[in-house]
Amino acid sequence: MRALVFSDSHGRVSPMVDAVALYRPDVAFHLGDMVRDAENLRLACPELTLYQVSGNCDWYQNDRPAEGVVRLAGKTVLYLHGHTVGVKTGTARAVERARSLGADLLLFGHTHRPFRAWFDGLLAVNPGAVADGRFALLTWEAGTEVEVLPLEG
Repeated sequence: MRALVFSDSHGRVSPMVDAVALYRPDVAFHLGDMVRDAENLRLACPELTLYQVSGNCDWYQNDRPAEGVVRLAGKTVLYLHGHTVGVKTGTARAVERARSLGADLLLFGHTHRPFRAWFDGLLAVNPGAVADGRFALLTWEAGTEVEVLPLEG
């Protein structure tokens, strides 16, 4: 399984399109800020399986969920922007939410800063902001450790 993780694109769609063309992921995640950028990515890459949530700057898209859960290649993934669980002041609430859902992997954005940490078997990843040229590539197979490669876009 190969997944690209984007967050906080704030109008920067071309780095995401370029990353999809270069890395050919099985799936991609857009973690909010801006929903319309994820929609433009979907238009540019119609074959891409894209999971997306809204962020704090997406208030006008109140029909979009603030978080999602998906099971991929043996891993349960919680993906959210992070504003609803206060990630700017720490990861405790996000980690608690992920654990309550039985997640193996927590993906979040909002802070614009790359982050990777293990919490007793739960991997938490923030790719940083696409608007700052950052995203993440995750690769894993069922039952194996997740590898995270932060990339300059």
